[in-house]
Amino acid sequence: MKGLKAFLKGVGLKNVRPTVYAWFFNFFFSLFIYLGYYWVFAGAAGKTRIAADVAGEIGIFTFLADISQNSGTSLSLLFSLAIMAAVLFFLVSIFVSGGIYSVLVGDERTTFSNLIASSVENFFSMLKIFLVNILNWVAALIIPGILLFLFLKIESLSLNETALQIFTYIWTAITLPVFAFAVAIYDLSRIFKLKEDKNVFYSLKKAIAFVFSNKLNLVAVFLMYAVSLLVLFLIYAIFNHFLEDLLYVFFLFMIYQGFILVRYFLKVVVMRAEIQLTEITG
Repeated sequence: MKGLKAFLKGVGLKNVRPTVYAWFFNFFFSLFIYLGYYWVFAGAAGKTRIAADVAGEIGIFTFLADISQNSGTSLSLLFSLAIMAAVLFFLVSIFVSGGIYSVLVGDERTTFSNLIASSVENFFSMLKIFLVNILNWVAALIIPGILLFLFLKIESLSLNETALQIFTYIWTAITLPVFAFAVAIYDLSRIFKLKEDKNVFYSLKKAIAFVFSNKLNLVAVFLMYAVSLLVLFLIYAIFNHFLEDLLYVFFLFMIYQGFILVRYFLKVVVMRAEIQLTEITG
């Protein structure tokens, strides 16, 4: 199958630099967000009942409510920070992935200077692709949204535990493929934009046509990616279980970052597989 071959062909040492490039931005962005929220929460929690005299595990909603009531920090500020963090995350993601896709599409050298230059050069076109793909995400939400609405509307079903469990399995089985195809359309629209440099609507239209004419190949690529992530998660869970009492926090953190690197490596493999499919299937 072409999808399986494309995925396996995407594995290679050429992925290392794009992987480190993506990890680098993720690490410092995460560190920036973590420290920012830590200072906000630490300053607010220092004046709360929870920080003062409540022992045991505290739920996040209880924690936020207590901060809101007993400090000058309002929940609106915290939610505003969360929205700002989400916007920054999407912008960083668009910047980084745009550079990686550009270098891979052009089969250029994967030096860090080249990756950064490509990210800067293609940022605004990739931002436009992201914005036009809002239509794609909205369309992907329609079927799962209608099913969820109808189920919740029927009170006799939504209050039945067995029916709820069955619906959850069915809904998940339908939603995952729908969103997988939406992700594929987003990825392919970026690839076609970089390959042909036409307007964003043309790129989106061509991506939709390509995805639906290569469904099995793309399913194979994403299935291999999902299986790889599952194996990675299981390995991480085993390491975390056996080593959390033996290693210092610093070493556990380094091991965790190693798994993050592997996850980004697998994502670059998917990027290369998608590009490979556009070349061998037309």
